[in-house]
Amino acid sequence: MAKVKQVRVLRNLIGFGLLCAGLIWLLGDRPWQTPDALAWGAALAIPGALLHWRYLARRITRRHRRYERNKIPVNYLGAFEVLAAMFVYSYYLAIPVALVVVVIVLTVSLSGHWWTVLGGSCGLAWAVVLAGSILVYEWRYGALYYQYDNSNWTGAEGMLYQSGTVVDPLTPAGKVNMPGGVLWNAVSQSGETIDSGEAVEVIDVQRLTLYVDRLPDLTGADG
Repeated sequence: MAKVKQVRVLRNLIGFGLLCAGLIWLLGDRPWQTPDALAWGAALAIPGALLHWRYLARRITRRHRRYERNKIPVNYLGAFEVLAAMFVYSYYLAIPVALVVVVIVLTVSLSGHWWTVLGGSCGLAWAVVLAGSILVYEWRYGALYYQYDNSNWTGAEGMLYQSGTVVDPLTPAGKVNMPGGVLWNAVSQSGETIDSGEAVEVIDVQRLTLYVDRLPDLTGADG
């Protein structure tokens, strides 16, 4: 069975929120001595989080599919992968990141706790607002995932979510014409009959057989 690695968007977000909460917690009772930093952090985070959600929402694919819905294609599933890729690709890209980390640590150490509270509260409020937006979306459409962008992959994983045309009716088995003019054995994922000429999308690949579903009619659908 072909599978593209994915991660729940909320999981990444909760991890980030806990990191920011831990940063504030390490200060003990001192955050409450700087209420202005807490207020500024929340004020900066709320519009930023809403804009971030707007950006993410526009990148959601497959919202109206019956199978494997609600994906945001990405090249990396986490911050660690981004940093690892930078180090592998070029040390010159890694050096600026290391310098930024050093500057942040020195700023926090030398400028007192006000900036630490500001950064922690901003990150925590950002995570809470964004998580709320995602939960509202998931309540309507189902779980939301980050998933590797496999559009340029080769092999079985690269076939997933590609579209083709039925040339031999799927009852439920038949044949479909995929990009490049290649005929594949295919099976209707739902068991429903899919007639010749209908557009279908690959949901799964098992050996040399594609498991497909008809593409939905999005006329009037909520985008």
